Amino acid sequence: MRGDYLILAGVLLFVLVTTYYVVITGISPMPSSRTSRRKINEILNLAGVCAVVDLGAGWGDLAFSIAKAMPESETMAYELSPFPWLVMKVRNGLFGPRNVTVRRADFRKVSLAGTDAVVCYLYSELLEKVRHKLEAELKPGTLVVSNVFDIPGWTPEAVHKLYDSQCPQVYVYRVPDRTAAAVAAGVGLAG
Repeated sequence: MRGDYLILAGVLLFVLVTTYYVVITGISPMPSSRTSRRKINEILNLAGVCAVVDLGAGWGDLAFSIAKAMPESETMAYELSPFPWLVMKVRNGLFGPRNVTVRRADFRKVSLAGTDAVVCYLYSELLEKVRHKLEAELKPGTLVVSNVFDIPGWTPEAVHKLYDSQCPQVYVYRVPDRTAAAVAAGVGLAG
C-alpha cells in the first residue's frame, strides 16, 4: 500500500512541476515531428553551420537529431523545465551523441553570441519577444529556423510546407542587420 502512495506522490509531483513550468514558460514541451527534424537537418547541413543552439529543447529530439546529422558541429540545447531537461541529460549521458551540450537554463538569460544557427519550436508571441534578443546578440545573417511558427516582424527567407499535421511548416530566417531591423520596427536610429 505504501508503494502505491509513493507512485501517486511521484505522479502528482511530476504533474505539478510540469504545470508550474508551463505557466512560467507559456508552452509545454512538444517534440518536433520526424518530418520537421529531417527538414531542419537538411537546412542546417546546406548552410554548413558549426554551432547550433536549440532554444527550449524540450525532450531533446531535435537537438539530438541535429547532432547526429552533423557530427562535426556542436549543438547547445537549453531547457528550463526540470523533467524534460533531466530526460535529455540522461539520454545524452547514456546514448550521446557527444557533440550535444544540455543546459538547464532560461535561454532568454544566456548569451547567444558566437552562434551560427538557432533552431526553435516556440509559439509566435514568445518568438516576437525573442526576436529582439536575436537581433541584439546574433550577427546579421545568422540562420534562424523556426519549427511551425513564424517570427512576427521578420520576413522569412523560405517557408517549407510539410505534409505533416503536427508540424506543417518550417520557417527559415536570417537575422537582419540592425539598421534594417530598426527601420522595419519603425524605430529611428540616433546618428
